[in-house]
Amino acid sequence: MHYNNVIVDSNSRIYRPVIQSRRSEIVAWGLAIASLAGLLILNLGGMIFFWASVFVVFIFFAALSISLGNWMDRNTQITIDDTGIIYKNGLRNLQLGWMAITSVETNPARWGEKVQVIAAKSHFDFNTLGEVVFQDKIQGQVGFKDGKEILEVIVMKSGLTSVAKKGNSYYYSRP
Repeated sequence: MHYNNVIVDSNSRIYRPVIQSRRSEIVAWGLAIASLAGLLILNLGGMIFFWASVFVVFIFFAALSISLGNWMDRNTQITIDDTGIIYKNGLRNLQLGWMAITSVETNPARWGEKVQVIAAKSHFDFNTLGEVVFQDKIQGQVGFKDGKEILEVIVMKSGLTSVAKKGNSYYYSRP
């Protein structure tokens, strides 16, 4: 697990999320291949069951989903400069000027906070840093290490103010 924030120049900064271990992806693909081998062995005996095929397809779908998620995390970055913000995640490339941002919402998530940045015709979201705790020990981290800083900069440079608070959720918009 690592994170990488790069200062491009004094007015530009690139943020990247904490990158997770690929162990779960490797295990999922191992299980997918093993289940396919089991299905082929059953086929040699002439005992293919419909549910066995569904199970193998499900395992392959899970492995593919985990791989896609890991790939997107490795390709996610938020770039902030004086003109606005650029969000990239491998599938999306979104550029917003500061005045294009109409509101920001934060909501508690399982780990960290989910921050949703909203413009008139587009939006993106990211998670602040969350820690995965098991038996009182930190097992890992997820989200952006500097997520709170990213949120503060977006709210400040967009000219937003806090409009509403409900529990641990916040809503920022233009006055």
